Amino acid sequence: MPGVYHGAMDAEPPLLMSFPTLDEAESALDWIGVEFTEAEGAFTGEIGPDDRELLDGVLADADSPAPVRDLAAALARALDAAGPVGAAPWRVAFEA
Repeated sequence: MPGVYHGAMDAEPPLLMSFPTLDEAESALDWIGVEFTEAEGAFTGEIGPDDRELLDGVLADADSPAPVRDLAAALARALDAAGPVGAAPWRVAFEA
């Protein structure tokens, strides 16, 4: 399609956040409730309009730990950048 950049097919999704351990990264994603898959040293997924309620709920919940709120905010920014009907790929890294 002329004039539309689709990016490299094998490009990694944008890194939104890094966690010290796999368990911390997985726990934060589980808390938010988004679907994800494990990749080498990271979790990946795609955030779409249907996930907005999950993000808003985490951001509004005073019991959400700060790293979880930070990740939800980063996911919300990625979703906002994708537009009203778009979806945004993402990656969350972990050290060990």
